[in-house]
Amino acid sequence: MRESIKNLRIGVLAGGRSAEREISIKTGNAVAGSLKESGYNVVTFDLDENFAENLKNIDVCFIALHGTYGEDGRVQGALDIFGIPYTGSGVLASALAMDKIKSKALFNFYGLKTPPGIAVKIGEKGEFLRKKLKHIEPPYFIKPNASGSSIGCGIVNREEELEEALNNAFKYDDEVLIEKYIKGREIQFAAAFGKPLGCVEVKPKDIFYSYDAKYTKGRTEYLINPELTKEEYDECEAAAVKANEIIGCRGVSRTDIILSGEGAAYILELNTLPGLTELSLVPMIAGNKGISFNRLVEDIIEDAVIKKEKQ
Repeated sequence: MRESIKNLRIGVLAGGRSAEREISIKTGNAVAGSLKESGYNVVTFDLDENFAENLKNIDVCFIALHGTYGEDGRVQGALDIFGIPYTGSGVLASALAMDKIKSKALFNFYGLKTPPGIAVKIGEKGEFLRKKLKHIEPPYFIKPNASGSSIGCGIVNREEELEEALNNAFKYDDEVLIEKYIKGREIQFAAAFGKPLGCVEVKPKDIFYSYDAKYTKGRTEYLINPELTKEEYDECEAAAVKANEIIGCRGVSRTDIILSGEGAAYILELNTLPGLTELSLVPMIAGNKGISFNRLVEDIIEDAVIKKEKQ
């Protein structure tokens, strides 16, 4: 299979229009370099005015986009229309996972633990907002509904800080999720091709796993073999597996979990196109299982081709 795929023209789609463009380019460069090193025929292209024309010159697409237009199902829909196999989840799963409010509702419906929270639309404030929040006490965690890399996120310890945090989040989306901030251990659990891959605990120097903590060397400690009891590990794994099943993910994904002091695993969100940079978590987890970065990238491409052949 792999030797035949090497005869295909693989397009690495990176950059895009979201606030995560810079990280997407880093992922795209890492993926393209890996594929070339492994002997694949690779071209890179962006989500620009030449997008449709570039699709005519590729046989399979490695989606290295992050955020809006890349993870939300729009690019996946275009590739489906053109009949081009692509990496990662399909249209519906991508759209659901990107929409934190809707995916949270699904997780709650199917019995997964998530922090108590409410959805807030731009313009909602004052007494109306206080009524919506009456059953949730601070501290709060604020995040734009359809953004990634912790962009626009923040922790609010007092109600008088809420308006400023919301205004910052509304710079990136017209809808924002306010959740009860649950202090605990941040566990990132990876799944690959329908099976759990493993996890890493992140210990950021910031108060939470912020954009700077994610992408600046030395700002986060990574525990690739976190000290979890069997019960804690099993609960995190079960939560991640079920979250992937509920959303309908394909390929490689990463589930963000807070493990509370009581050992409860709270789902924060699910990432259908996790980063593949030198500081990214999925390659770190895969490496701990003996899977090199090059092999991981090859596995992802092979999965995309097999997925298309089964349709």
